[in-house]
Amino acid sequence: MKLTKTLVAAALIAGAGAAQAEMSANIGAHSKYIFRGVELSDGAAVSGGLDYANESGFYAGTWMSDVAGAGTELDLYTGFGGEMGSIGYDLNALYFAYPNDSNELDYLELTLGLSMGPASVQVSYTPWEQRDSDVDSSYGEGDWYFALGMDLPMEVDGFTFSGLVGYYDFDDDNKDVTGDAMKDDLSYTHWNLTVSKEVGEFGTFSLAYDQTDGDDKNAVTNGAALFTVGWTKDF
Repeated sequence: MKLTKTLVAAALIAGAGAAQAEMSANIGAHSKYIFRGVELSDGAAVSGGLDYANESGFYAGTWMSDVAGAGTELDLYTGFGGEMGSIGYDLNALYFAYPNDSNELDYLELTLGLSMGPASVQVSYTPWEQRDSDVDSSYGEGDWYFALGMDLPMEVDGFTFSGLVGYYDFDDDNKDVTGDAMKDDLSYTHWNLTVSKEVGEFGTFSLAYDQTDGDDKNAVTNGAALFTVGWTKDF
């Protein structure tokens, strides 16, 4: 989503920037839609969203993107962000909806984010999911996600650099034929490196590298290196 789904610093910016603008919009196009190290699109994806923020630090918004299988992902979110001294904070709730998916794979995620200088940390928990059956699956109730992000302290000819390491702990991992859980069968670690450049009124262009420690036995991610070219613009 527009909060990048990886770097909680974007959510902090949404709260901190409330005094400058109450309404904003964004559009984007990427060669792949990557969510926490996993490709969720069949090739290129187009996205867009609307955001509202006020001076108190409260914000709310919506974001949409193409996704494989489900057709469309619709995110609805609200939160509160601000600063306490040198520490930025953000509390938000994010509802993932897939209106074109007959399996009804919607779920809700709650996030606490903290930042100091170029570093940010994120802890997210999924308290609720909607499924059309009782089959266990990833991206559902009881999942945890942890991430550490860093804006690298360097700039070359206007290009900026950032990195992130995250861990997705799925509550419902795969089960073997006896019904016993196979520990950490689906859970995985991922990492990201991104270089981006703002080009004035033309928006921001980026090149990202993502990879996970998954293998061929992991039904969520096989560990392949993913490279994405992207463009975003805020209004």
